[in-house]
Amino acid sequence: MWTKPDRTFLEDLISKRRSIRKYSPNKPPEEWINIILQCAAMAPSPSNSQPVRFFRISSAEKRENLYQALALGRQKLLKAVEPKVEKKKLKNWINTYYRFSEFMFNAPLLFAVGTIISYKSFSKKMFDEGVLTHNKKEETNLDITVGLALKGFILKGEELGLGSCILTGPIVFIPNVEEILGITDVRIKCFITAGFPDEKPDMPPKKSISEIVSEI
Repeated sequence: MWTKPDRTFLEDLISKRRSIRKYSPNKPPEEWINIILQCAAMAPSPSNSQPVRFFRISSAEKRENLYQALALGRQKLLKAVEPKVEKKKLKNWINTYYRFSEFMFNAPLLFAVGTIISYKSFSKKMFDEGVLTHNKKEETNLDITVGLALKGFILKGEELGLGSCILTGPIVFIPNVEEILGITDVRIKCFITAGFPDEKPDMPPKKSISEIVSEI
């Protein structure tokens, strides 16, 4: 007779993970940072291409430049929605995502995460040779690979007692993030913060298996 297995350490780790936006000022040990990055590096990728790159943003000047660009981007978006009928709702979204973004500059650890521009996938080769007429699959491959790398990053961090938060919103506010960071060979996909948590958020609502799985 089948019996339900005991809850595992990995299940506990996954279920207790939260997006952390408030951190203790103490920085994690360098050894820990290297460990979580090594776990990120172990993520699978198409043809073992390993296109994901992490940029640790420690420079106060670069952080300040990003912050100023974030604020400028917010103002541009607010101005752009002025003619819209539902401008109040749009402004609320802009201001909400701005507030959910600016905390990253106070995080002990801030990384920009992206993929190398020179990445050549199977679909890209077929597209370049004219065999395929579109190449939507390439960006999908890259996004999946970044997600897998980040999963290793956040779960190892969780095991060590570190919180983290993945942010894609700032990319909307800062379209020239690569230029600000002085990066020429990588397309930035998101930011991720990390550090010792200074908050204990409640579990946000999660969908049940029946809501996310269909048998066809």
